[in-house]
Amino acid sequence: MYFSLMILIVPWIIGIMHLHSKNKKIIPLIGPFTSVIAYLINEFWIYFNFGEIYPFTVQKTLPALPFNIGIYPIIGCYLIFFIMKKEHPHLLIFFTALCITLLECILVFTGLIIYRNGWNVFWTYVAYLSALALIYWFYLCLKKLKVME
Repeated sequence: MYFSLMILIVPWIIGIMHLHSKNKKIIPLIGPFTSVIAYLINEFWIYFNFGEIYPFTVQKTLPALPFNIGIYPIIGCYLIFFIMKKEHPHLLIFFTALCITLLECILVFTGLIIYRNGWNVFWTYVAYLSALALIYWFYLCLKKLKVME
């Protein structure tokens, strides 16, 4: 329970206090798109029974909610924030995917996430890499439309 609250609330507090003060467009533009991507990936992950997220309840999608609307949107926003400041966006995408994968490995080792049906750390990395690449593509579309600088 407390873990879920931390995954949901702490990233938003950090994001609003730090990120929103630096760029007011990132959270409202990138956050919802990231949340949709996270929701879709986690729904497929749960539907194909690739694993479970603590607490393991009869309702399988609810435990993913703090990730979908909490930490993942803020990670996506920070990715774009750093991409806007750096010259090598592809390296940032690969590094961010690696960092998130390593954090998820900790959750797997602690038993808060369980993998099954052939899902493993490699597929986790591929999923994160794909999601972050989509977020970057969305940012490029917004930039082309002159919605974001």
